[in-house]
Amino acid sequence: MPIRPMLYCAAFWALAACVPQVQNFAQPRAAQDAPRGYARIFSPAAHAFRYTQGDEPVRLGRRAERFELQDGDCGGSDCTAPRYRSEIRMETNRSIARVGEDVWFGWSFHNGNIASAPKALSMKPVFGQWKTNGADPAVFRIVQIGKGEGNWTACDTRICERSRAAADVVVQLDAMRAASNWGTVQNFGYICKLFDMQDNRGKWVDIVVNTNFADDSTGYLRVWVNGGQRCDYEGPLVADGHTGPISHRRGIFASYTARWDRQKPGTPKPTMVAYYDEFIQGRSREDVDPKLREQLRRRAVD
Repeated sequence: MPIRPMLYCAAFWALAACVPQVQNFAQPRAAQDAPRGYARIFSPAAHAFRYTQGDEPVRLGRRAERFELQDGDCGGSDCTAPRYRSEIRMETNRSIARVGEDVWFGWSFHNGNIASAPKALSMKPVFGQWKTNGADPAVFRIVQIGKGEGNWTACDTRICERSRAAADVVVQLDAMRAASNWGTVQNFGYICKLFDMQDNRGKWVDIVVNTNFADDSTGYLRVWVNGGQRCDYEGPLVADGHTGPISHRRGIFASYTARWDRQKPGTPKPTMVAYYDEFIQGRSREDVDPKLREQLRRRAVD
């Protein structure tokens, strides 16, 4: 999959002036509550979400979001799956994302203490997902897979970018995987590698996503990490004929705990801590890119 450079021009700036401006829903309602415009999903533990305090890491502005996931933190149907999570969900009416429409997302991610894991122990924690309906697989999600997991050297290049990089944080088209029964040849929907979790422990990672959530060959999904393009997929993303809004979730979602339970029965799962800052949805890269917003002295998301 070719990597195309991002071009900037006067027309690009004009476009931003012709569409609704950035929507920022990160103002708090209470110390332990979700940001305005969001709700917790199956995350009842008091420690699941809060804002940073003291000398905890902040990318820009006064504070960031802190997520903590401990062994057994589950709610609702997660408790019988078994899965567990510390996650917030954007209210559907707040989302500007629609099938077939260009949209941008930007945020910063900070790994507090999360280690890489071999495939046999990986719980496939998810660090952001975009969904059409709550029970359906994510249109795409950012997931940490096990070291050495995936068919990255022989996968179909129309779907997946072949890579020998050590990165274990990847993008997965989970809805297409489920609808089209993608297997080894399609790399189970893992389309590109973003960064290595363990190598970025204690660091802020700036992430920018541009997509149109199309359900046909006009679809695209592009991802930049710290300014460098890491993903350039072309093809369908939405698989179920969905026409409504597409909602975002972020936090820490341990999506597949069976491996750990098989290998370490009765052993508590590790506590995971991650921070997010500057999450924005918009209509141009200048609207959402943390680094560009910093350079342009845009107001921080607090």
